[in-house]
Amino acid sequence: MHKAHSLKLGRLGEKIACRYLRRRGYRIIKRNYVTNLGEVDIIASDKDAIVFIEVKTRCSDKFGLPCESVDIKKRRKLLRIAALCIKKLNIDGSKIRFDVVSIIVSGIFRKNVELIQDAFNGDDI
Repeated sequence: MHKAHSLKLGRLGEKIACRYLRRRGYRIIKRNYVTNLGEVDIIASDKDAIVFIEVKTRCSDKFGLPCESVDIKKRRKLLRIAALCIKKLNIDGSKIRFDVVSIIVSGIFRKNVELIQDAFNGDDI
């Protein structure tokens, strides 16, 4: 896939994910939060938790589900980024959770969105 198409698909996925999450009661705090370690797609609050959300979007499941690309390396990176965000955004003491939003976009109207709450934590790694 061409890099520009991949970037466009990723941004579309994040937009879809934000809409989906808001409808489920999440409050979006930050989108595309960049640190020197990398980026968090979405930081949100859900009830009593601060949630770091990784969004994975694909055009098909031909090469597996989008969420399957959140491998151990990506999880470790997200844990390090979250620790930095907690410090920078002064959200220490809050319950922290990691969710994954998996999206398959086929055509301009059909979207399959799956939310995996508490997808992983530091104990998994």
